[in-house]
Amino acid sequence: MSVEIERQMRFPWNGGRHPWLDAAVVTESCLIGVESKRFEPFRDTKHVVLSNAYDRDVWGEAMDPWCAMRDRLRSEPSHFRYLDAAQLVKHAFGLVTEAGRISRAPVLFYLFAEPSRVSASARSEHRAEIEAFSVAVSGARVRFAAASWSEWLMRFASPAKTPAVAAHAEALRRKFEP
Repeated sequence: MSVEIERQMRFPWNGGRHPWLDAAVVTESCLIGVESKRFEPFRDTKHVVLSNAYDRDVWGEAMDPWCAMRDRLRSEPSHFRYLDAAQLVKHAFGLVTEAGRISRAPVLFYLFAEPSRVSASARSEHRAEIEAFSVAVSGARVRFAAASWSEWLMRFASPAKTPAVAAHAEALRRKFEP
């Protein structure tokens, strides 16, 4: 297993801008790309920019749900208010390409904060958008999963974890209030 912070996932062509994920975890069977958000979903309007390069027939099998999302974002650019769905589509296309190169199953993991200074309604709408997005891309080769930072850190606080790991998770929760 390996973990990298800031990993580029190259498309199957030279030139252009290739996506960077916040982290990548390579296991025996999976390439997990992590996209992490704290305040970004609540800062500004998301702009959909998907060039025609994403229309190339190079993404492989079982990518129709992601291609349909790409097309939907173009036809309804304001469909998602909080979720940067266009960025996630680009990440999925990069992940499927890189996973093919290293013979792993691609997973896109969206890790998000729910800051207390953001309204409860905005946090709820963001969660609803994540769920709708997840349903829309389900069944694709690139599996999509999401969790809040709080939910994710709670997994490390269980009694089954070592005390040092649990203490570190709790320190992160106190410091960043995700």
